[in-house]
Amino acid sequence: MTTIPDNDNPTSLDARARRLHADALATVSPRTLARLRDARRNATTPAPSRTRAPLGPWFAGGALAAGLALAVLMLPGVMPAPDRAAPSAPAVAALPAAGSTDEPVGPLQEDPGFYLWLDSVDATALAME
Repeated sequence: MTTIPDNDNPTSLDARARRLHADALATVSPRTLARLRDARRNATTPAPSRTRAPLGPWFAGGALAAGLALAVLMLPGVMPAPDRAAPSAPAVAALPAAGSTDEPVGPLQEDPGFYLWLDSVDATALAME
């Protein structure tokens, strides 16, 4: 069962609390009361709105654009590697035609030991390092 507090009854808890609060306020200096009023007013007034536009979306967009540009530049085949030079005309002329059945000429036949080494275990171990 709930009871409704009786404000007319001086023995009720609410009435005693109000009386104690009024007695406490009577002993507070006017300067302190003024400071408390100012603090209450400042706490209850809404904060002024920001007039400056936020820069967060600009920074996020710039980071995204930079990341996309870096991804495009890192794609294979987009830009030639700086250490590779374009083949010169005589080097292209020395290669056999695509449909040719002739044996390759030049440095490929000079060292057949290279192909034996390439098939060996040493080449696999070197590639794993």
